[in-house]
Amino acid sequence: MTEALRALAEANGIHPGFHDLSGRYLTAAPETLTALLRATGTPVTTEAEASEALATLRAAEDARHLPAELLLTEGESRALPVACAWTVTDENGTERVSGGPTDPIPPLPYGYYLLHGEARGWTEETFVVVRPAAGAPSVADLAGLPRAWGVVGALYGFRSECNGGLGSYTDLAEAAEALATTGSQFLGINPIHALGWAAVDMLSPYSPTHRGFLSTDHIAVPGLGPTPPADLIDYIAFRKQHRAALEAAYAAFHDDPDFDTYLSAHPDLTDFAAYEALSERYGEDSRTWPAALRTPGPKATAAAGTRARFHAWAQWQAEKQTRAAQRRAREAGMGFGLYLDLAVGSRPGCAESWMNPETVATGVSIGAPPDYLNPEGQSWNLAVHAPKRLSANRYRPLRDMLHRLMSRAGILRIDHALGLLRAYWQPEDGSPGGYVSQPFDALLSVIAIEARRTGCLVIGEDLGLVPAGFRERMNAAGLLSYSVWQYETNDDGTLVPAADLRPHALACFGTHDTPTLRGFWYGTDITWWQAMGWQSEGESRSRLDQRSRQRAGLREMCGIPSDAAPTAIASAIHGALLNGPSVLTALQLDDLLGQVDAQNLPGTIDEHPNWRRRLPVAVAELANAEQIRDTLPQRPESDSTRAPAH
Repeated sequence: MTEALRALAEANGIHPGFHDLSGRYLTAAPETLTALLRATGTPVTTEAEASEALATLRAAEDARHLPAELLLTEGESRALPVACAWTVTDENGTERVSGGPTDPIPPLPYGYYLLHGEARGWTEETFVVVRPAAGAPSVADLAGLPRAWGVVGALYGFRSECNGGLGSYTDLAEAAEALATTGSQFLGINPIHALGWAAVDMLSPYSPTHRGFLSTDHIAVPGLGPTPPADLIDYIAFRKQHRAALEAAYAAFHDDPDFDTYLSAHPDLTDFAAYEALSERYGEDSRTWPAALRTPGPKATAAAGTRARFHAWAQWQAEKQTRAAQRRAREAGMGFGLYLDLAVGSRPGCAESWMNPETVATGVSIGAPPDYLNPEGQSWNLAVHAPKRLSANRYRPLRDMLHRLMSRAGILRIDHALGLLRAYWQPEDGSPGGYVSQPFDALLSVIAIEARRTGCLVIGEDLGLVPAGFRERMNAAGLLSYSVWQYETNDDGTLVPAADLRPHALACFGTHDTPTLRGFWYGTDITWWQAMGWQSEGESRSRLDQRSRQRAGLREMCGIPSDAAPTAIASAIHGALLNGPSVLTALQLDDLLGQVDAQNLPGTIDEHPNWRRRLPVAVAELANAEQIRDTLPQRPESDSTRAPAH
């Protein structure tokens, strides 16, 4: 089973192999190809079946006269490959333009269209995607500034007098108002995707049930009391108290025409609410449910019963509160307001997969190839859309999800943006994983269209081994790249000057997955790696020596005296970032408040207190927090586009 299988795999975007971190080429095994083909909806087990499937695919392609999909740029005219009469309709089905056999498609406004072609003996449809000529909006477009800066923190860790233990959407609004007084143009937070009512012990915000809906954990409800004094969050205890308060608030709710209007405007909420109700009865993995309920529809809606209305109501509350937070942030003077994060995927079998069975790949998870830490490769236990099936469904799940997220915020960061070009799929049957190409240009076009429609800046998190030309294509679509200073090193491991960071990017010193600024300075991440057994004592010494050289380099580049206090070190490093060339700069709230420990240690679950750390001060104190004042660099009043003024 070789030649036909490999040809069929490549025709479906499956790579015949890949180069590992050492540069060695690893050829995809037959079991990998069959597993990935099965995931895309092409199950084959023999060479004859592969040959037949390949012939069927090629016959279908040869039978078409027009391309199934056409990518254009606003202002571009395009001749069709065959002579035919044609009409173009918009998303509402309204005819926008038509032409004869020799007429080219004239320039169209950005958006989505359907071209209907007809000639003797055939009629066909082509999905037309027209990308904005200028791509996604820029910093200047949205904030009226050439460059801007803001603060990024963990919403779950916010303290207040009324959240009961986990940061709420009302806390988010108050924090944004407080930080706006420092000159911050945005407040970035961890993903706030729906985690799922049945997932009572889920902690990671990057492992949601559905990325288009909101976490109910952050809904502000009365009667919860202040945040407990403990440094770490007890999610189980919090959810018990919070859910009881949420249920009580719903019990006191009387029918509201605004709620009915919201339900009418969001028909997909019916399916999401049905999933949540059914998950309470059957568990969160819909693949184990009764067969009649494994896809959305009248039977599932009926089985969910009146309980679904509670879950729809909870989403309405979350939506109102996040939109209020964005409005209050903008009214306080933030040019962007909220900066939200889009996770790579959702958990298999959960709401997003259940609601999109026609596009989600089956039997695989997004992951990472084998490396020196994980010789078997990684499975992130996240579902993925199959590219051909997503394209055939005209990217509707992605379009709807992006529009929802972008309409709630001024900035959206796309985690693991390299997955827009190719994704590593790890089969659930234990077969070795492999790469699958994604429709990169089409995905960039969809992102740019939705960003323009909602007025949202977009950042593509492009860390790791970036293929040649990737950043240039991403930037050409208007997306900023992501420049983490502690990862930007010279050949000898020292950090590059802040002046050499990428201009068309968001620059930051670290992220939720890296050591904090103080943690980096003191090498606490190296201590954790040794404690986890990921490196020997000798390797730790070597890394600590390198960190010493990195500190020395930062002292020289940022003018940090040898006797500088930690707040002065942070202020100097923040000043270098803010005065660098990047159009956007993010300062970590943990760094502004002098925290040492990171929010997450990748590769761990229970060994490190991931996603549980609280801030040391309440949101009401952020505007006057002494540590924030000390770790923000002083700048003249006129330098409002870059650094905060005091």
